[in-house]
Amino acid sequence: MRTANPVFNSESYQQAPTWQNMLGSVADRPATMTVRGTALKTLYLLAITAASAAASWGMYQSNPSAIFPTMIGSLIGGLVAGIIILKKPTIAGFVVPVFAFAEGLFVAAISVAIIEYSSLSQRIGGNGMEVVGQAAGLTIAIAAAMLLGYASGLLRLSNFAMKMIGVMTAGVMIYYIGAFLINMIWAGTIPFLGTDATPIGIGFSVFVVALASLNLLMDFQFIDQGVQKGLPRHYEWVGAFGLLTTLVWLYVEMLRLLAKLRSE
Repeated sequence: MRTANPVFNSESYQQAPTWQNMLGSVADRPATMTVRGTALKTLYLLAITAASAAASWGMYQSNPSAIFPTMIGSLIGGLVAGIIILKKPTIAGFVVPVFAFAEGLFVAAISVAIIEYSSLSQRIGGNGMEVVGQAAGLTIAIAAAMLLGYASGLLRLSNFAMKMIGVMTAGVMIYYIGAFLINMIWAGTIPFLGTDATPIGIGFSVFVVALASLNLLMDFQFIDQGVQKGLPRHYEWVGAFGLLTTLVWLYVEMLRLLAKLRSE
């Protein structure tokens, strides 16, 4: 199966050795990936991300000029960390916390940018922290609902559905990157639906929030698949890395949607 999350499409994850096939004796089998272990590592990474975001929040409010370079720097740092994790999953436990720290810087920077300095700031008014709290709460609620639905067996995705979600996710990412780069050169050439509060912009945000939620479901399926394959325990860090990436994306899209729905 394929997913839109590059973590679970990586060659290291798809072709990782299964200890069930390598060793005949269960007693001699090295520690393998578990759902519980992945969940605990995900919570640990979320704690690092939240602490990093909270610690850097005031800096962006008092020095807005730091937002853009920090966003770019944290994205590049996160990308480098992601490449290392995918290429060398055995050292993921040392690299993923660095990625989580970078994600916290990014989350704080983009949150402050949206609620105070974007075209949506007037709609939010002085309720920025309220909107941030609502976005975080709804992100947790959606993740919990998706996890409950998957654990109960009610939510499953076919191979075709996963391919379609992957294609749509890639399309959204291409649009975001393309609009950003083109508008840097020719300002206003492409409307950025991420901050457009028109009915079309709101509909776009609803679609992307739903898409990010489905990506969470795919992440759960691939983590479960890794557990069933008996991947080595360090793949728990890889799974937690993939979940954190999707959760941050879902939070950002939820924040944008809530900001758009605010009355001016």
